[in-house]
Amino acid sequence: MSAPRIPEEVERLAIRLAKDEAKRQAMARTPEGAEAIADELREEAAAQGLHVKQYIEALTKAPEGVRPPEGIHPTSAFWSFGINDERAPGAWLDNRYIAEAWAELQNQQEPGTAQTLETSAAGRRLNGMHLWEPEVLEALGGAEQGFTTDWTRECWGNISETYAAAAKGPVAVFAQYADTRSILYNRELPTLHGNGDVGLDNIHFAYEAPQAWPQETRTELGTDAARAVLQFNDPTQAHYVDPVAYPTQDPAQRQAALRSEVAAVTTERAERAARRQAEQETQHDGGTKAQPAAEAHTPATPTAEADVVQTPSPPASAKVPVWQLGFNPKPTVPPPASTTPPAESKAPPSPDLGRQATGTGLG
Repeated sequence: MSAPRIPEEVERLAIRLAKDEAKRQAMARTPEGAEAIADELREEAAAQGLHVKQYIEALTKAPEGVRPPEGIHPTSAFWSFGINDERAPGAWLDNRYIAEAWAELQNQQEPGTAQTLETSAAGRRLNGMHLWEPEVLEALGGAEQGFTTDWTRECWGNISETYAAAAKGPVAVFAQYADTRSILYNRELPTLHGNGDVGLDNIHFAYEAPQAWPQETRTELGTDAARAVLQFNDPTQAHYVDPVAYPTQDPAQRQAALRSEVAAVTTERAERAARRQAEQETQHDGGTKAQPAAEAHTPATPTAEADVVQTPSPPASAKVPVWQLGFNPKPTVPPPASTTPPAESKAPPSPDLGRQATGTGLG
């Protein structure tokens, strides 16, 4: 039985969010808008005694910027790619807006239960810089000063990794699988896998596996764990599985190969996490690893029951949905029947041979 499609209320809100963002992006592309963003960033950087590039790069690596308020433990949402939608700007709706709409609706029901990178303090600020817009990069100094699209991509990769490292508990991934070119595949999933507060068992995809996959593939490779470690789009890279050819293999052999791939990826990501931890400790301590201080054991002081302050329990994390990637088709209303008598039927005109292509069309 297939999962339901994305709810209409999520679709409506996602399209509105996308349209609002498109207006802000358009403003950032104007000379006045780009210069205003650059001026604001220079002021913020100067207030901290930093160059603009240093200020932005520091923002992307600071965990406090992506953490929720104290006592709140939301389900962190991640996303990649998107879906065609004629009502969205450019007829394309990023999964970002579907994730944001889901989180907003969850928080309306139970505040503090869901978040996305772009709704965190640092993510919201980085998004507001509009660094994907060439006009903004040029206003900041352009390629001569290192403000390039590649640098922007690295900034978003860094903050995405910081966000994944700060996640706790179950996380929601708004994608059918991770493309090898995506930040989700290269930065977020490895970090979530190696995050002791998340791990492989807590990575949940909000969309079921593609309907176009054979049933055996959907059953065996459509699990959250398999999609969190394997890739299905680039046969030239490691850990590739062909979804179409997969069912043609011997069942026992393909299951053994699947277990081997999962183990290999787990080892790679554990080694990656260890390297990252060592790098962070070196940066933090100037090359000297911090030694854990001995904790003083203080016996608990008995407290009268009347003196105990009852603190409310934090809201539970939002449950990760499972949807098909797609929206429910909208009913179409047929045009009213015409009362005008039909026009007289005429034979079509002869083709204008002078305008036809002279090539074979086979080359």
